[in-house]
Amino acid sequence: MAMAHQSTLRTRITIYAAIGSIIVFTVGAVLLYQDLTHQLSRSIDVSLRVRLDDLESAFAGGATLESSDGVSAQLLRADGTVVWPAGTKALLTGPELARAANHHITVERAVPGIGVDTRLAAVPLDGTGLPGPMIGVVTASTRPLLLARSHLARVLATTGPGLAIAVAFAAWLLAGVILSPVRRMAREAASISLAQTGQRLADPKGRDELAELGTTLNEMLTRIERAVAHERSFIDNAAHELRTPLAVLRGELELASLEAGDEVAVRASLVSALEEADRLARLTTDLLTLARADAGELDPQLVICDLEIAVREIIDHLPSRAGISLEVEGRSTVAFVEPAWIIQILSNLVANANRYAAYRIQISLRNEEDRAIVVVADDGPGFPDALLPQVFDRFTQGSEARTRAGSDAGSGLGLAITASLVRAQGGSIEASNGPPLGGAAVTIALPAGPGSSTSQRSGLSE
Repeated sequence: MAMAHQSTLRTRITIYAAIGSIIVFTVGAVLLYQDLTHQLSRSIDVSLRVRLDDLESAFAGGATLESSDGVSAQLLRADGTVVWPAGTKALLTGPELARAANHHITVERAVPGIGVDTRLAAVPLDGTGLPGPMIGVVTASTRPLLLARSHLARVLATTGPGLAIAVAFAAWLLAGVILSPVRRMAREAASISLAQTGQRLADPKGRDELAELGTTLNEMLTRIERAVAHERSFIDNAAHELRTPLAVLRGELELASLEAGDEVAVRASLVSALEEADRLARLTTDLLTLARADAGELDPQLVICDLEIAVREIIDHLPSRAGISLEVEGRSTVAFVEPAWIIQILSNLVANANRYAAYRIQISLRNEEDRAIVVVADDGPGFPDALLPQVFDRFTQGSEARTRAGSDAGSGLGLAITASLVRAQGGSIEASNGPPLGGAAVTIALPAGPGSSTSQRSGLSE
């Protein structure tokens, strides 16, 4: 119900356009009103100034000046006596006379005979040719100014709402045209489901923001399709891998139940069942690790470790193969890692190399600036060329299952887990074929960590 009361984007654009036009119109109207008032007022002041100059010039030449067009003039003495026109009442009050005797003044007030809207200008005159100081006074009606302002206010008040309505209507139409591609994309996107992940929005035309939005949405749909396909493949492979040991486990238990009287057969069946249970436990743990890696929940407890000690420990527990030599190059290579994880990583890589090596395995250790580099290489067949770019993907297996590693042989999760653990510690991992022994080579780079000197080693180095 709440969505029903929410305005659409088109409505909001229309409202914003109307409000914006009202604000702009109001500001413009105020500026126009003030400018008109200033210009008309200035015009009246100029007329009064010209009238004062004419008054002074006329008396200086011995002539008189006639009043016309609503403008009245007087010539006063400082005591308020009207010199011209004779017999009229002084236009200035006492305080105004005192001020006008010293400088130019302008006053707006009602003046009998002129009107309630009158502006008076008074100034001391020295060049009239008359004895004593004189004060010239002229008046002008401000009625035209008031009428012009009132007319302008009525025009603005009438046209303002009409302009706002016109702008709002134009904005409504324009927003409809602009947003029509968005509505089309929304309808197309709503029709796409997990069962139609291959469907895309219609190719956007042009190079504007809407075209960029359509392209971005299509790219997002492509990423979603890949993620869905990846997850579906992961589930299918996981179900397949779990089904095999479960079937074997069930078969062994059934065999044990049928051979209840044969102690040797029962014992063999139980041992096999135990191995399959262990395999299930390892597979479940591996799947949980990968799920935690996807969720970003792997939380390594990093300490400074000596990778040489880790490698030596792994070699000591590595099942030996006749005719295989194992070489370790480099000494005292330190890294900032999780001790348990680095054991699992190196165990997987060394066991994988040991399984496929023809004669030699080489483990190279070195520190480069702030990274610890480990290369595990063998002289075996290497990774299948077609699968080399995906060797760290889950359940990736070649014809000889070369991408299986360590205790995960048969599940295709070994290198995937190894890569996840390396990256969770801030490291990187690469796989290649060729140097240094001509077979497979896996290179991992791990952070050396702060202050990673030999005197600060902990974790495995302890």
